[in-house]
Amino acid sequence: MRVFVLALTFAFIALPALLILFAPQRRLVSRAVWAVLAILAPFLTIGPVQLLPRMTNNAADATQWERFFGLLLSGSGFVLPWVIFAVFLHAGRRRERM
Repeated sequence: MRVFVLALTFAFIALPALLILFAPQRRLVSRAVWAVLAILAPFLTIGPVQLLPRMTNNAADATQWERFFGLLLSGSGFVLPWVIFAVFLHAGRRRERM
């Protein structure tokens, strides 16, 4: 089961960052910044959720919307690298047209 979880983590986080890093016809500095942003995106969304007990439902007076917001941020952390990858690809094409 651990291998499966690691494979999913690689597919959701590391793969878009590697695709960004090895994209052709882009400057290395630009690719590196986008790749680091894609790698850090899950940590920047899941980290605050884990720090606030209300968002993980560990507080007795946590409301449903706080838990929902925590689930939304936690889930978006694994989709966000792919969104960053799509924005990276689109931003390059838009500059080439101008």
